[in-house]
Amino acid sequence: MRSGAIQMSLGFIIAVVFAIVLLSLAIWWLRGVIINISGLTTDLTQQARNELQRTFGGTGENFAIFPSSYELEAGKGIRMLGGIKNNAADGQDHRFVINVVPSAASPNVCPEGDISECELAGGGGITLEEFMTSWLTWDKTKKPIKIGQTGEFWLEIKTPANTPKGTYMFNVYACYDSGGEVPRYDECNEDTPTDKIWGAEKQLVITVK
Repeated sequence: MRSGAIQMSLGFIIAVVFAIVLLSLAIWWLRGVIINISGLTTDLTQQARNELQRTFGGTGENFAIFPSSYELEAGKGIRMLGGIKNNAADGQDHRFVINVVPSAASPNVCPEGDISECELAGGGGITLEEFMTSWLTWDKTKKPIKIGQTGEFWLEIKTPANTPKGTYMFNVYACYDSGGEVPRYDECNEDTPTDKIWGAEKQLVITVK
């Protein structure tokens, strides 16, 4: 009887140890998966914040993005920042918004030269413009910025795994509430009345290698 009890105790201990080992392996595996997933996007937020502060502090710029160019492997992405300094001539607080618009691609990707007409190879009939738009996620809120202060807008670009190697260009626009309401983000572009455009448009160049 005593021998049977000891055997049961040993069996229980072995089962517990085995369960702990399995749990440890599972945690290690999940940790690796999480690290791999997070590693797909390079977070440049802090570096961008420092660069924007340097730009606004040492130049007359009132709208900037960082970085303005970046190299990515297909399937990977970056998180970056756009920044606005409210140095409005009227000395008032204002609300601002940004928009990111695909503008061009290198000839090896778009031989026709117009991304709204180039179709993505093997992309099911979608245009290159639509494909590039799908990479983009950004802060589309109408952001209040006090006079003399700066504000940030985050921007993420994630390239799909099937992205052809080449160079892709985007225009980044900033608009504000001059004379009334600030435009919606999708109304902030090259056709926006000049009195509502804030600063000069910025070009963002992504090279997929």
